[in-house]
Amino acid sequence: MSYNPPRQRTPAAPKDPLEIDLVYNLRPCGTCEFFWPDVQATQPYGPYPAYDFEQNFPKENLPGSGAGSFVWIDGSTQPPCFPGPEVMDGCRKAPIMTIGINPNLTAFGPGTTGASWCYPNFSSDGGTDAYAKYAYYYRYRSVYQEHFALPFAEDHLVQGSEVKAPKAGELKGYTRGDDSPAFDIQVQYDGETAPSAIHLAGTLGGPQYVVLFNLGARFAAGDVLAAKISVPPGLQTDVYQQGITYYTQLLPVLSAFESFLAGKGHAGAKLRVGEDVGQLDMVACASPHWAPQWLGGTSQSVNTVVKNCVQKNAWAMKQLLQTRPAILFLVGQSSWTMFRHSFGHLVKGPQPLPAVPEDGPYTLLSLTTKNEYRIQISTQIGSAEYQLSTRLVITPHFSYDFNFYPQFRLSSDDWRAFSAQNAAAAKFLSTDPRLSFQQPPGAYVAIGIPPAAGNALREFQKQFAAAYAALQPFFYDPHNQMAAVLGDLFNGGELTWTPGDGQSPGYLSRADGPCQFCENSHWKFPLGCPYGKPKEEQFTVGFLENVAAKVIASGTG
Repeated sequence: MSYNPPRQRTPAAPKDPLEIDLVYNLRPCGTCEFFWPDVQATQPYGPYPAYDFEQNFPKENLPGSGAGSFVWIDGSTQPPCFPGPEVMDGCRKAPIMTIGINPNLTAFGPGTTGASWCYPNFSSDGGTDAYAKYAYYYRYRSVYQEHFALPFAEDHLVQGSEVKAPKAGELKGYTRGDDSPAFDIQVQYDGETAPSAIHLAGTLGGPQYVVLFNLGARFAAGDVLAAKISVPPGLQTDVYQQGITYYTQLLPVLSAFESFLAGKGHAGAKLRVGEDVGQLDMVACASPHWAPQWLGGTSQSVNTVVKNCVQKNAWAMKQLLQTRPAILFLVGQSSWTMFRHSFGHLVKGPQPLPAVPEDGPYTLLSLTTKNEYRIQISTQIGSAEYQLSTRLVITPHFSYDFNFYPQFRLSSDDWRAFSAQNAAAAKFLSTDPRLSFQQPPGAYVAIGIPPAAGNALREFQKQFAAAYAALQPFFYDPHNQMAAVLGDLFNGGELTWTPGDGQSPGYLSRADGPCQFCENSHWKFPLGCPYGKPKEEQFTVGFLENVAAKVIASGTG
């Protein structure tokens, strides 16, 4: 079996506007031998179940209110694959952008979600256009990823690979410490005093093991605990979508900004991830985690991926240059480390951002929300000038809800000093079951206030007014801190609202510059471009690639 599409080690020369060239160069990218070895059977991950659209632009079902998982389209299965490199999700001129490290390889995770996960593997069958499908999928992708119904996935377990429970018990754990397709699960059989390990001897290049129970789930004697899965191509089936925490983390920020806009006279303003927010990663290919054991086993193998994707091909930087957002939320300390290494010279602010911040991303969040940091680029190609000034905010990682709880964060020394002066208040914070108290050795103490905490904080404030006041300098509310920056940008005129015209609703104004992503000579999406971007004067083909080349060269001296 060959890769679909065949891999190319070097991007092709520009033929179209950059936003379109990114589609034709990213989808077949095979620069990183780790992800795309010449011998496909040695690919480190997968193959995983896959699906395709039956038309270039499928008829989509919209989710119901509060739907956790819903039927999205009627699709067809494709040969199993490793998911291809990803371009940005959403409108190419969205005024808000996020950048993380790389896509998460969700099918690698054990449990029923991992067992049913599937990835797009677009074809040009039946007169369709795989590149148009790819472009459409990422243009309208928002907070969801796809899966098959679990019973459908279970219908395609490989006969003879099933691992059945000899007696009833409970699934206690999984062990996946590296990129190996072989791993262990731990089960506790009824009547036994210690858990038992079951080894799943997965191999590269063939059907992968999936686990059919979640942690803590009970199973009966004879139940299939795990098996290899192989969904054949050519089957029509429902493709479901399900919200993913990483992508939904920005929703409270947008909700708070909607309230701000309502206060500015824009009642009914609705903001959407994928329309008003474009989501991107610096590395385009997926892995389960970002560490050497998941990316070739050595720091050098990780550095090679970064050099290829972030610096040499510079996919994310090219998209940033084309989008020109008003604000960039850089997601997580590791993302900042990667960005700083390649493009830190572009960041301007009152003082250099620390390479090793004391409290990790929270230090960076505080610095970049209280102070104005910007990614600034000014250059000239021939007689044409290019300018970029994008506000930079660095946030905790989106994948973990705890990161975004309102919380007090104190160094070990500050916590000891606070506890010595406020013993009863410290006891309340560290023992009240409604709060989430964390004190990792050598790290900052965090007292999170979950949504279910109810009146805990109000009670604390009432009982310990002086202690509460002393804690205010240590308080974080990440969602609201991020939303406040959006408000500042609106007050400063860098984010604006375009009123409706009676036939169409108003919208958050797009970023500066032209775009032909939704309407061009290769495809025209059914909704077209509601923002008039294709009618603007376009850049000369290759202009933005030349800007990117100068930006990359400026950081390699």
